Amino acid sequence: MMALSADNPAGPAPVRAVVFDFDGVIVDSVGVKTEAFVALYAPHGEAVAEAVRAYHLAHGGMPRADKLRHWQSTLVDGPADDATIAALGARFGLMVREKVIACGEIAGAGAALAALAARLPLHVASATPETELVGIIAARGLTGRFRSIHGIPTTKAEALRMRVAEGLAPDEILMIGDATADHAAAAAVGTRFLGVVPEGAKSPFPDGTDTVPDLTGLAERVLGARTA
Repeated sequence: MMALSADNPAGPAPVRAVVFDFDGVIVDSVGVKTEAFVALYAPHGEAVAEAVRAYHLAHGGMPRADKLRHWQSTLVDGPADDATIAALGARFGLMVREKVIACGEIAGAGAALAALAARLPLHVASATPETELVGIIAARGLTGRFRSIHGIPTTKAEALRMRVAEGLAPDEILMIGDATADHAAAAAVGTRFLGVVPEGAKSPFPDGTDTVPDLTGLAERVLGARTA
């Protein structure tokens, strides 16, 4: 997998498309979703709620249905059939939708999207259900920034492969994410990767992974890498 920085490019190809995760990368919504999952399982007791918190934080980028199925099966010994998981997922979606629409952006995100969208095709690949994700992005007034918006059932790796199918080489695609699932998708397809790790937080990525604390200066970084 390839690095981004212009002063240490991993290959000669410029970045020709950027694929963003959404929560924790464009919007500061990770805490919103963490607390909603905890609230969803709070009736089962404090120990269960804290186990939910820990698992969610350790498995960023995992589809919510997979998390819910895990918790139903291992923490509460409850039903984990498709109908139950869908109902829990819909309840969670209602709990977070307005809060995600209203929460702040990651520092520098607005400026980065505006500058990059004028020069490159931008895409979103998230583990949020796609219909919900499209609505949230529209409500935040960001739809016009993106060439495509992908959520579940499309996986992040599939979204990256779509860019390859459009004629881009993997090393011309940059994935930006904050979770190991984002890094794994980039590694699976062979694209470049840039991790978002908040100041003071421990990086979840392998040693040597290129990271930034937020999106401040991202456009200059990406556009500089285009000509490196």
